[in-house]
Amino acid sequence: MSMRPEGVIPPHVTPFTEDGSLDLESLDRLIDFWLDSGVHALATCASNGEGPLLSREERVQVIRRVVDSVGNQVPVIAGVSSPSTSGVLSQVRDSERAGADAILLTPPYYFKPNERELREHYSLVARESGLPIILYNVPKFVGYNLPLGLIGELVQEFDNIVGIKESSGLLWRISELIREVGDRISVLAGTGDMLLPTLMLGGNGGIVGVAIFAPELAVNLYNSFKAGDLRKASKLQLALTMLNEVIVKGMNQLSASKEALRLRGLPSGYPRRPSLPLTREEVERVRAALSDVGLLPKA
Repeated sequence: MSMRPEGVIPPHVTPFTEDGSLDLESLDRLIDFWLDSGVHALATCASNGEGPLLSREERVQVIRRVVDSVGNQVPVIAGVSSPSTSGVLSQVRDSERAGADAILLTPPYYFKPNERELREHYSLVARESGLPIILYNVPKFVGYNLPLGLIGELVQEFDNIVGIKESSGLLWRISELIREVGDRISVLAGTGDMLLPTLMLGGNGGIVGVAIFAPELAVNLYNSFKAGDLRKASKLQLALTMLNEVIVKGMNQLSASKEALRLRGLPSGYPRRPSLPLTREEVERVRAALSDVGLLPKA
C-alpha cells in the first residue's frame, strides 16, 4: 500500500465461538458482506477487532485468513498494539509475514510515555517496519493524545508513514492535522460522527466503527460526497452519528457491534471475556437504532 489509504475502512470485528475460540468461518462470511458493500480496505485486529485480547498465534491466524479471504480486492491493514516497543516490533514483523498491506499503530498504553520516549518509540518502529504505517490517535483507549508537533515531525522524517486515524472526536485536531500534514499523508476520521466533517475539511475517509455494521451507509456517504451531493451526504451523516451514539458510544462497542451484525442476519459470533453479550434491553436499543435508519424492517 504505497498509496495513501482512503475511503471507508471498517475496523472489523473478530468473531469468537461461545467458548472464546476463533470462528474463522463466520469471519469469511462477514468479509463477503463488507466487500459487497463496497468498502475500500479492511482494518483487522484493531480495537473493534479485539486485537489486544488475541494471542500472538491467533492474531497471525486472523490476519492470514482476512488476507486470503480478501484476495487482493482491497488492502488489509493490521492493527498493532502492545505496551512495549519490542511487542510492537514483533507484531509488525508478524503482520508483514501474514501478508498485510499496512499497519495501524496504536500508541503505547498502560505506562504513559513522555514526548521524548514517544519520539524514540515511533522512530524505531518506523525504521524497522517493512510495511506502510497508519498512526492511530485514540485517547479513549490509551489515555492521552499524540502531540500534534510530534506527528508533524514523524511525517516529515519517515516516508513510510502514510496516514493517521484520528479518534479523538475533536474537530479542531482533525482540522489542524489536515492543515499541517494533509498534503503528505491521509487524514482519516476515527469516529463515525466525524466522517463527513473530515471529508469536508479535505481529509481522505475514515476507519470508523459504524462501518462494521452499516458499511453501505458509510460507503454511500463517501460516494455522495465525492459526487458533490452534499445534501445526501449530510443526511447519511445524521444517520451514522445516531448509530455511533447508540451503538459505539452508548454501550460496550465490541458486544454492540456484534449484536448489530447479528440483528442484520450475519454471523458475528460472541465477544471475548471480560466483555459479555448485551442485555435484552440493550439489544432492543440496537434494534430500534438500526430500524430507524432503514437497516432493519420497522418493528
